[in-house]
Amino acid sequence: MLELLLAAVLLGTPVSARDTLFQVREGDHLVLKDFAGAVEVEGWGRNELRARTDADEALHFRFSRSGSRIELEVLDRKNRNRSEDLILQIPSWMGLDVSGPNLDMGVSGLTGEVRLRNLKGDILLQDLSGGVEASSVEGSIDAAGLHGTARLKTGNDDITVLRSDGKLTVESVSGDIRVRQSTASTIEARTTDGDVDFSGRLLPAGEYGFRSHSGEITVTLDSPVDADVTVLAYEGEFHSDFPIRTTGFRSGQSLQFTIGAGGARMLLEAFDGEVALRRAGG
Repeated sequence: MLELLLAAVLLGTPVSARDTLFQVREGDHLVLKDFAGAVEVEGWGRNELRARTDADEALHFRFSRSGSRIELEVLDRKNRNRSEDLILQIPSWMGLDVSGPNLDMGVSGLTGEVRLRNLKGDILLQDLSGGVEASSVEGSIDAAGLHGTARLKTGNDDITVLRSDGKLTVESVSGDIRVRQSTASTIEARTTDGDVDFSGRLLPAGEYGFRSHSGEITVTLDSPVDADVTVLAYEGEFHSDFPIRTTGFRSGQSLQFTIGAGGARMLLEAFDGEVALRRAGG
């Protein structure tokens, strides 16, 4: 029965089931596009892809392969894309590309490349070691344990990143950005109308930029702190727990100073909000 099912899947024939296995090869990546509902993806140690649902009735799964690209479609009886809650288990090394208009997504335990896009819906990321690109127009992004290069973007909601390293680029139009308990070699956090809140440790050769047009910026640093800092606060105020030696500061001009021995480079820029540089536990 399994051999017949796999043969049908390889030919792109819809298979009616609540739980479907599909064998994959090293280097394959999975594509799920124009999907609506919710999808949860978890990495596991088998070279098989498992698609299942808790729906009352069996769904039509259709897999099609083109080289290393495997595309999954979830169809109704008339072969139209349908909205559903979908649970996927894929090899941890496998690349993933998921998109949809109204789609909540959760992805965990992968080392392969991950790309996620939606118009509405929240995104949850956990324990990912490969490159990550995630964007939502009207949804939040919550991430923990990112260890590669990550680019996260939202339009009207917040982004929270916890316990992550690697290289982080985080951007929102009107949402708040929070990066906490993180040690990354590069962080670029930018929002137009929201606040930026960072807590963590700076690496000696790291590069960090925290920007907000109309919101506040709060940076709380773990010891030891060795950084070359530039502050731009055009119409706001700047507060620091660290002693600063400078020749003066006027609104609209940059303030440059060194904490400790220097090394890490950090830019704090706000047009119409306060900028605060805090010492952890201070």
